[in-house]
Amino acid sequence: MNGSPSRIDPVHPVRCMGEGDGGSAVIRQAACGETVLARFDREAMPFLGRLYAAATQMACGHADPDDLVQRTYQRAFEAFETLPEGAGLKVRLFRILADTALDAFGEPNRPGGLVFQPTAERPQEVSGEPTVVPDDHAARVTQALDLLPDEEVSAALRRLPAEVRIVVYLTDAEDFSAADVAEILGIFPGSVRSRLRHGRSLLLETLTAAAHRRGLLGELRDCVPDD
Repeated sequence: MNGSPSRIDPVHPVRCMGEGDGGSAVIRQAACGETVLARFDREAMPFLGRLYAAATQMACGHADPDDLVQRTYQRAFEAFETLPEGAGLKVRLFRILADTALDAFGEPNRPGGLVFQPTAERPQEVSGEPTVVPDDHAARVTQALDLLPDEEVSAALRRLPAEVRIVVYLTDAEDFSAADVAEILGIFPGSVRSRLRHGRSLLLETLTAAAHRRGLLGELRDCVPDD
């Protein structure tokens, strides 16, 4: 499902700055010494692969994931001394990535790009009222994922609306809580829960149809919601 970063310097991410930066970040890096850079490498760089995978989901053909991750690490390095440690660092890195993606190709700038938060939240999203889906829909989606090849799952995920797709990805692939996803995307927790239910329901429908095409419907008979 995931690609891999190809042009990101894994040791000194800030040294891949564009010419427009004027080298200011590199100068600041030299001034603060190697200690901060070494700590940045140790604490932030292990998330490189996960950030790239998420950037691929956010970009979905509208931008270069390499560029998004590069900019994310540049921004993170600039603010590194103010970032939390441990699990909190991962959340903040993903928040920086989301902000970077919106800056690069958000809806006002790029038709078809990401829209994390509509101008007016739908009442269902604000209140967190449930959509009409089975209570065990998550288990059904998991079962479908186990039966289908990765390329089929990736295609189904790509077909989800952007604001739904990234919520499903962050929750089910990155194992973030609803509160963490809300912080990352800058939306209400109720919106996260609503979009997650909606996205999983759409995935279940799409993957069940794919399983039917592949002759797996008999194995998925317990996964198909009753009419």
